[in-house]
Amino acid sequence: MVQHQDNAPPGLLLDVLRARDLVRRTVRIDRAERLPDPSSIALAVVLGSDESADETRNGWLADEIEWLRRADQAGTTILGLGFGAQALALALGGAVEPAGRPARGWRRVVTAEPQTIAAGPWFAWHDDSIRIPPGAQLLAHNNGGPQAYRAGNHLGIQFHPEVTPEIITKRVYGEHSAAVDTQGLLEATSREFKTAAVAANQLFSTFADSVDRLHR
Repeated sequence: MVQHQDNAPPGLLLDVLRARDLVRRTVRIDRAERLPDPSSIALAVVLGSDESADETRNGWLADEIEWLRRADQAGTTILGLGFGAQALALALGGAVEPAGRPARGWRRVVTAEPQTIAAGPWFAWHDDSIRIPPGAQLLAHNNGGPQAYRAGNHLGIQFHPEVTPEIITKRVYGEHSAAVDTQGLLEATSREFKTAAVAANQLFSTFADSVDRLHR
């Protein structure tokens, strides 16, 4: 698992990984920890970040995208969440561009695979829009652009199915934008989270099952 900051941990994804007794290692990019040889791992999970994946002046970002390219070539399956979905798109030949307006809060999507990716509610927290890689399959979208795509064995999710109420609270109180209705967003979280958690478990479990089948 590639983690970029304290308030963007794997959250609900850990429950699914623990249920499968997977050996896990977390690499903290923000602490200058080294990424492993991608050929040595079956699955790479790239988590969220406050950074934009199209911010090319960040040297670590270029290194991470190159590592994702090598992981793809090595046959490693990649799951990108939020920023991770943007970085994966760039690594595979897609693009990332500023969105018309930031997405903050609970959103719904139009889904091509409702048995895997429910229509929502899903928690969104991004400023950018993804242009999916050539040959990728669009799985979900809304008026903010593509929200989920499959590229080969990889899965990119622009929203954040992994979040818990605790993660959301830390994220909201760390946001200094006047565009965020802090109280309204937290109240919405109390209403929406139970449904979202069930949908997240379905999404992560289906993906984990596909990884199991691929790497048996």
